[in-house]
Amino acid sequence: SVYHYIAPFTLYLSIPESNAVGILKGSLKWWSGLSSHSLPYKCLMSPQYLNDFKDNLVPEKDPRHKAVMAVLMHLVEKNKDISELSAMSWTVNIVESPLVNAFVLPRGQVFVFTGMLEAVADIHQLFFVLGHEMAHALMGHGAEQASLVHFVDFLSLILLMAIWAVCPRDSLALVGQWIQSKLVQFLFNRPYSRKLEVEADKVGLQLAAKACADVRAGSVFWHQMDLSDVLTGKPTVPEWLSTHPSHMSRAEQMDRLIPEALKLRESCDCPALPDQDPRTVFMHKVQLLLEKVKVATNESSKQESTCCALSCCAHNRWPITCEKNDTLQ
Repeated sequence: SVYHYIAPFTLYLSIPESNAVGILKGSLKWWSGLSSHSLPYKCLMSPQYLNDFKDNLVPEKDPRHKAVMAVLMHLVEKNKDISELSAMSWTVNIVESPLVNAFVLPRGQVFVFTGMLEAVADIHQLFFVLGHEMAHALMGHGAEQASLVHFVDFLSLILLMAIWAVCPRDSLALVGQWIQSKLVQFLFNRPYSRKLEVEADKVGLQLAAKACADVRAGSVFWHQMDLSDVLTGKPTVPEWLSTHPSHMSRAEQMDRLIPEALKLRESCDCPALPDQDPRTVFMHKVQLLLEKVKVATNESSKQESTCCALSCCAHNRWPITCEKNDTLQ
């Protein structure tokens, strides 16, 4: 329900002003070599997105829109010592769609799909998700990607010209172009995209920490996403083939960053967190879920193959053993 987005947020209205000054500025990178008038960058800021989603935009009076906007503005307020962040005109657009997705345009236009709102379990995870998107805009990732495209295209042109000069045949040129496109995709574009996602996760966690969110929820969010893929049978794509790190890689990175983020949160005079770690709570729930699957499978032999598949996934991703009889132990 919408209540679990709005009610917890009232707890943050009395949070004291952050006293952290300039902690994130060392992470800011702006590519001065790219003009804002270059075509890729302009496309990222195009109102075309609003035209594409205009029939599915949630009204501003909708409680979901109000809740996301409130969280976003709280993040802006608690990170106002970052001049680049304060200078942006942050806006929220909620798109009615089951897709678990969110993205941001370079000037602070945040788009969140309702599928993402269903995927986050609490307000703390919403803080992390929005912090991640804000980090993309804050660090100019759209401009960085456009700059990389220009650079790689220039190198590719030189390579293709060299191939054509050595052997000016149309068939060889086509093969060379295909090889070049694959090399660019897997050696430059996708690894660089994964690098930007890792950066946004790190800075987004810091933004959430300064806003007094429970940063431990960042790790839980990625574990949830991974478990959802397991339960729905979504095919696992090798990380090197993807534009994003795997969910488990991101969860592991969160766990490495959380101790530092907790110190940052404490320096901002935030209220103390509950002793119960949400990561421990989540893993306990996973154990209970898998035990229920085991019981249901034992009661119905027809579900044996389903249990085996889930057991293998659990064995690879979760701390649970898988015996020869294909039941969860």
